[in-house]
Amino acid sequence: MRVDKIWIILHILNMSNNSQNKITRTPVHTNGHTLIVDHPENILERKGAVWMFIHGIAVTSAYWEPLMPPDFRGNQPWISVSLPVHAPSTGPRSFSRKDVTPELFNALNSAVLEQIIPKRDVVIVGHSTGGFAGLCLALAQPKKVLGIISMGGFADGKWVGLEGDMQLMARKEKLGPLGPFALRATAWLTTRWPWLHARAASMFAYDKKAFLNDGPSKLALRAMRNDARLQNQDQLIEFFAGIRDVDIWDQIGKIKQPVFVFTGEFDPVIPKEKTPLLAKTLPNSSLLLYPGVGHMVMNERRDDFWRDIIAWKQKNIPEKKS
Repeated sequence: MRVDKIWIILHILNMSNNSQNKITRTPVHTNGHTLIVDHPENILERKGAVWMFIHGIAVTSAYWEPLMPPDFRGNQPWISVSLPVHAPSTGPRSFSRKDVTPELFNALNSAVLEQIIPKRDVVIVGHSTGGFAGLCLALAQPKKVLGIISMGGFADGKWVGLEGDMQLMARKEKLGPLGPFALRATAWLTTRWPWLHARAASMFAYDKKAFLNDGPSKLALRAMRNDARLQNQDQLIEFFAGIRDVDIWDQIGKIKQPVFVFTGEFDPVIPKEKTPLLAKTLPNSSLLLYPGVGHMVMNERRDDFWRDIIAWKQKNIPEKKS
């Protein structure tokens, strides 16, 4: 039996047999949205600042948990928060690209803090759009957000490469009326064909072999597909179109919390000059570029990713004495 299949079997057995590892999903309702949050069943019993994971566009909240080291998953306080209108989360029927604003992210994520982990501080780990959401929340909730780990994140939503093309297709600026149709067709195919889905996701990696051969990443993709089959594609397309208009460059100089800015050396989504500029503009930041890696650091260099973010938190976020 292949090593990655053995890992998946052991992961499932561990999750079903160990009570402290039981994961639950809690809906957060606010402003016509239902936002899904994955977290350990005993989250309130776990001490310390809560790790708040926010995924990237077209991913789901289920993606993070399979990637976690067993000790981290079983003992650290963590939550995995959905982006707006990303299945199984839902938005109001009237949702449109004009609704994709920093205020939307802040309203929903602030509701998560109030309803799921009241009176707890957080350290945000945001990938891509999740990194943007983390910066927004740091501005809105400076006393609750102790630090941000922005992985492939950004301060404005103008992307390049394939994801940039997908934005333009959603806006009908590329392929005209066929743009949204092409996005819907691609989503339907990839969420139903695991092989195709894995290859499509690997397009955002530079080290595709590492991405495709990593056992936990395969499990994360499977969990993501299960959620994505429920996706309201019209709302996701509106989200793709609207995220291109967000811009908080004029505000990030106000973020005083420590920020760990990092991505792959060959990130195909974020313009290469913007990640160093982000780190330079933030008053209290550190910058790390992973050599030979693309946009999917947590998959391409999974062990290094966890080592580095845990070490950064230990160094930059002092534990509060109870």
